[in-house]
Amino acid sequence: MRFIVLGAGLQGVATAYDLLRNPATEAVTLADNDADKVRAAAGRLVSDKFETVEADCADAGTLKKVMPGHHVAVSALPYRLNLGAARAATECGVSFVDMGGNIETVLDELRLNQAASEAGVCLIPDCGLAPGLANVLVADAVAEMESVNDVAVRVGGLPAVPQPPWNYMLVFSFEGLLNEYTGKCAVLRDWNRTEVDALTGLEIINFPEPVGPCEAAFTSGGSSTLPWSFAGRVRSLDYKTVRYPGHYEKLQALAALGFFEDREVEVESVRVAPWKVLRVLAEEKLTFPHATDLVILRVESTGSKDGKPMRLSHEMMASRDEETGLTAMMRTTAFPTSIIAQMIACGHIDKRGAFPPEKVVPPTELIAELARRDILVVRTWENIDAK
Repeated sequence: MRFIVLGAGLQGVATAYDLLRNPATEAVTLADNDADKVRAAAGRLVSDKFETVEADCADAGTLKKVMPGHHVAVSALPYRLNLGAARAATECGVSFVDMGGNIETVLDELRLNQAASEAGVCLIPDCGLAPGLANVLVADAVAEMESVNDVAVRVGGLPAVPQPPWNYMLVFSFEGLLNEYTGKCAVLRDWNRTEVDALTGLEIINFPEPVGPCEAAFTSGGSSTLPWSFAGRVRSLDYKTVRYPGHYEKLQALAALGFFEDREVEVESVRVAPWKVLRVLAEEKLTFPHATDLVILRVESTGSKDGKPMRLSHEMMASRDEETGLTAMMRTTAFPTSIIAQMIACGHIDKRGAFPPEKVVPPTELIAELARRDILVVRTWENIDAK
């Protein structure tokens, strides 16, 4: 199995690390146009199966030069580059997975279905944490139940030791984070797809220690294709991002002031988009390279099984791996992506075309592979009273 990973940031390095751990992996190429990141990755991932290349992953021509000869390309790029990378991979006859995050981009990628099928490749966007693992767990619940009433997906990346006033740390790109906090969020209501505003629907939610009480609100991107895949099959489905209490009130204040906007404003004869100012400040104040982070996930699905009202819960709590230095967010985002890429390369996923993960990734196998990496998804059935 030969892989090329696009992007030498945190997620790209974690993906390459996991791919290299498989004895069946013949080669892993890591491509990025940032020479410093490429050199750092080369020093960190020492293996005779590993090589790096400086390449502009935003340029289709460049991608078509570096992709051939690999079985699967893995995009750890900003979501806005995923469509171009998916097209380049398809044209090169290379299967492709990415970490998703933006539903419009993902829907465009899925429109490559015919081209991918004709090229004999498999294209699966949204293979990270949420979207990604969360999608597959929802598919597990839907497959197990005769009817599904409600599905609630709650996921968050948090500092193990919260620091006021934000009680938050950046665990992935600010651009990706801002994408979650803006726009509309796709949900299912009364079996049909509809939309709600990001940063609304605030609720209180409790997790086991060391997390404890939290809050959650609608954010965009997390549900991804689930409302499309399960419209008419699930009565109600939504996704919310988990934060420590008080976080969303601060976000709503920033949004009301216009800090999430791309519209440029003039400040002392300099025109600048407010979100770019916020990005610089957030990256300065909310980046804690050596702090321990946690990732929590809960997917609760209610419905009927064997004629009885039942609840199926999937729960996960992951933390930073101190031995490797990989954060919880790196492990829970990059490892599912790596596992799915390996499933394609070894033929365990043998479909050709473009698919969302909930349609083609086997839940039992994904959960088992994560457990081998010390990421435990606990699956619990509970008999509930009919309402």
